[in-house]
Amino acid sequence: MDLNKIVCSCYSVTNGMIKEAVDNGASTLEEVQDATSAGTACGACLDDVKRLVEQFVAERDS
Repeated sequence: MDLNKIVCSCYSVTNGMIKEAVDNGASTLEEVQDATSAGTACGACLDDVKRLVEQFVAERDS
């Protein structure tokens, strides 16, 4: 996975920024949104952000 790839264009949030939020304790979409603002403007990336959060939480917790 390219951690430098932008997921949220509105706030220039990358895969890596979402992973960092999860690594720092975020476990839900809402907690990642609080940490990164991803998906809080136009919402076009919400499905991708949610999928990434679920993936990174599963990796962290395994």
